[in-house]
Amino acid sequence: MKKVEQLFSKESNFDSKSILNKLNKNIDKTILDKIESGVTLEDINNISLAGLPVLKYKTQITIHGKFPELQNNYIFGYKNVFQNKNLSIGVKYNAIDENKRQRIAKRLNNIGFHYTRNSQDTKFSIVETVNKENFEQVKNRFADIKSKIDTSLFYGQYYIWVGEAWGMKYLCFDLYINAIYETNIEPFLNKIGATIELYNTEELKKQKEDEELRLKYEEDKKQAEIQRARSQETKKDDLLKLSEYPRVEKTSEPGFYILKQFNYENELIFKAIYIYLLKGKKKPRFNRREFDNLTDALNYECSENWSDSIYNGRVTGHKIR
Repeated sequence: MKKVEQLFSKESNFDSKSILNKLNKNIDKTILDKIESGVTLEDINNISLAGLPVLKYKTQITIHGKFPELQNNYIFGYKNVFQNKNLSIGVKYNAIDENKRQRIAKRLNNIGFHYTRNSQDTKFSIVETVNKENFEQVKNRFADIKSKIDTSLFYGQYYIWVGEAWGMKYLCFDLYINAIYETNIEPFLNKIGATIELYNTEELKKQKEDEELRLKYEEDKKQAEIQRARSQETKKDDLLKLSEYPRVEKTSEPGFYILKQFNYENELIFKAIYIYLLKGKKKPRFNRREFDNLTDALNYECSENWSDSIYNGRVTGHKIR
């Protein structure tokens, strides 16, 4: 999607970039092993309290000191850990607090945000199609949400922008929660309106809807079975006559076959399939028709048509000839 205008943006207070390694000291491998297994913001804080300088940038956290050679770049499926030339370690936010973001996603989903994650970043977003009639309404709703976001509670940023794609205009709200202390999760969610009460209410509503769908499915299934049994009873003479013909399974051999099936109304029908092989061709072709009774299916005039397709399937049914 092409960004045509940015309406609002706000970022946390990130550190300034430092090229120099701020700690000329060899770091114990156990710290690197911990980083390679995935870390939380609390883990990063403990590393900092142990005397290692930690700089929090917009896209990653850099831990200073002379680390041993990095063995594992991949955390949570992506290349998220890097060793700089000065032997410090860079950790992309993609590798920090992922479990927390997954939990936050369930709550933010109730106010419209959807969580996505790829090799570049993690993002909570709302995308709305807009036009002249609803633009201000959607814009005001997004503005109300942003007014409730306290960026002091997490490391990250948010942007509200206008995009265009395929002749349509969209208003987009992107929220990046790069890292967050466990103790700040509930205050953040409560301020934005994604309370535990709302989550529980929506979960109960979803459970009720799922149960209603399950009961409807069971009732529909029961009625379908009744209708199918009734249809088979009505056409029992046709079924008896069809059983006189040899039954074959999973074949693509040329011939005329009849299959018994049920249509979308659960009525028993008879499908006639004619498979044939053209001279000089390796793959068979076919045509088919459906009939309400066996007599009409048996009287189906098998013929080769220019519009017939190549047959790549397998027939299980009764071979008529």
